Amino acid sequence: MKKFLIFISVTILFSLNLSALSCLDEGRKLFNSKDYVAAEHALEKCSKAERQNPNIQISLASVKLSLAKYDEANKYFNTALKIMTPQSPYYAYIYSSLGDIAMQKKQIKQAMSYYRDALEYEPENINALIGYGLTLEKMGQKELAIANYKKALEIDFANLPARENLIRLEPDCLNDKEKLQALKERNIIAPEAQIFTDEDIDTLKKILKAERGRGIAYLSLKFGNVLPSGAIFESNPNTFYARKMLTLSGYQLLIDKLSGDAKEFFLSKSISASDLFLLKDFNGNPIFDKKGLLTEEGLVSYNKSLKGQKAYLLPTEKIPADKSKTDARIKEYLAQGYAEVTRLEFQYVEQETLCSEETLVKRLRCRTFGEGNDKHYFVLSKEDTLPPYSVPYMFVLEYRELYGKRSQNTAPVYKDTFGEKQRVMSALCDKNGNMLGML
Repeated sequence: MKKFLIFISVTILFSLNLSALSCLDEGRKLFNSKDYVAAEHALEKCSKAERQNPNIQISLASVKLSLAKYDEANKYFNTALKIMTPQSPYYAYIYSSLGDIAMQKKQIKQAMSYYRDALEYEPENINALIGYGLTLEKMGQKELAIANYKKALEIDFANLPARENLIRLEPDCLNDKEKLQALKERNIIAPEAQIFTDEDIDTLKKILKAERGRGIAYLSLKFGNVLPSGAIFESNPNTFYARKMLTLSGYQLLIDKLSGDAKEFFLSKSISASDLFLLKDFNGNPIFDKKGLLTEEGLVSYNKSLKGQKAYLLPTEKIPADKSKTDARIKEYLAQGYAEVTRLEFQYVEQETLCSEETLVKRLRCRTFGEGNDKHYFVLSKEDTLPPYSVPYMFVLEYRELYGKRSQNTAPVYKDTFGEKQRVMSALCDKNGNMLGML
């Protein structure tokens, strides 16, 4: 996914003070020529000479923001807030920019507050609407997030970040009429159909998941950019927001090609042809269906195998004797809204919150069981989970963003995600690993 930091275009601001005008004009010219370092130096001189000129402070903060010097940008924006007149038109811009900085520093609650402040001054501030939507998403308030993205798009039909966020949240952001249209465009239902079923929506979800897993790019590589007729549908062609989408037949073609690649892959691992269609994942689910196509579980196992993990069982291999009990317990936790995480991810949570494992389990509703290499770790990941119980999973996602590696294979990678990788708050525990406060 693209970085979600939404920087609004920076314009060097002008002061009515004639002594500062030439200084600002120099900074503007350098900025427009994309010589940000020179613009920074010029505006720093302006700032020293005109410390009480808010426009200079805002301009310098904007350049610092463009240079990703977030702490310095924060400083100058806050300096400007202290000296601005109540009538200044730049409050929304400053608070929205402060929200961007907080998002970049993974301070989601602070970012949410700044975006709200920006919208108080300017309810139609596009950057603040999108930024606020992202913070709502991270807090599990998906419907409110969608409303913000839609409002941003209503204000600026050409806004790509708002459009891309809505696409990412399909089909949840679609109303029934829009779902019906999407199903028809992808040939999941007949053109004359007026109703759809839950099964149709499940099919749509699978296709959307394939698109997000680089399915169209994979097919393009397979067919040299000349895909079979009807495999994809392009909505709004010849516009800046044109979009290529997999149809049902395109999705079926994708699964067929992936299945062929998977067969070659498993055969290359010295698995006999007679055993190929008897492969199962570690939960006992078949990798291939009766037609020789990858199952949903098979897609997961195949992608894990591409990354060097052994994620399949031969017919002669049995699920460990205690596997059924372990699976039952895992399934129970998953049903309760937990996500299983690795030991390294759990250690990262301990490190960043300063909480001990005992505190995380007793006070923050985490779960662990097993011993040694067979120990399992779980943290709450439900969309309605509120701080502080949502904090462990936020840190897990942060760890994955910092240290995760994407497969270099051309096959799409299928994975479940929850929200974005955003930190909610800093350390929750004291140096002894005990919970701070009364929670």
